Amino acid sequence: MIEGFRIIDAHCHPIAEPDVSIINAYGTPDNTKDFFTEMRNAGLDFCCGSVIKPDREPKDFSSFARTNAAGYRIEREYPDFYQTGIRINPLFVKDSLAELEKYHKLGVTWVGELVPYSSGYSSYSSPEILEIFSVVRDLGMTVSVHSPDEEDIAKLMENLPGLNVVAAHPGEKPRVMLRVELMKRFPGLYWDLSGTGLFRWGMLKYMVDQCGPEKILFGTDFPICNIAMQIYGVLSEHISDEARVAIFSGNFERLCGRKKQG
Repeated sequence: MIEGFRIIDAHCHPIAEPDVSIINAYGTPDNTKDFFTEMRNAGLDFCCGSVIKPDREPKDFSSFARTNAAGYRIEREYPDFYQTGIRINPLFVKDSLAELEKYHKLGVTWVGELVPYSSGYSSYSSPEILEIFSVVRDLGMTVSVHSPDEEDIAKLMENLPGLNVVAAHPGEKPRVMLRVELMKRFPGLYWDLSGTGLFRWGMLKYMVDQCGPEKILFGTDFPICNIAMQIYGVLSEHISDEARVAIFSGNFERLCGRKKQG
């Protein structure tokens, strides 16, 4: 808890069983309880994200189904603190569509973070993934995607108006400038602050000035990145408290489709 702000992490990767999820490069946290203890101790009030385990040459959908099931189990164990995101894969369209229908009926509203390079595919605008994303849109869900190629994400947004997409990792200045223009162009495109970008002083103020605070979500990518560095990156930039409220929680609560109290 940071005084004056409700802080929601829109981009994290909970630890499930060791064989079902990634862990921090330095080995901790290595279990679910410690994962959430670290998040609470750092000042977070709520979080959302997917359980991730790389499967770069998947033979079937089973590994993605396992991580989805693990994420949903964790959500049920920590309902006051965590909302899960499920993973789909355009290599397995039928399985992905069934997974969307299954978890949507259970109340899941978030898809991703999707990470193509660790999942055996490369594009967010292939015919197969567009078929899946059209269902995501029609179900009123939001999709979180790993830092995309600008041309590819533009094709996605052109093909599926009405889809809400939260892209991750703003990047360095040349890419930030391109991505700001994309957010101006596409009403349904947002960016979260996890990963590369926020540590560059002035980046956040530039994004707020150019496309408005309503286009930006707070994210950490924990346990890969440091939570506190992300929080104070937002607190220290020269933006208004109204902008901070939108970034820290308001935008996620609007997009997630089910406001959480925690």
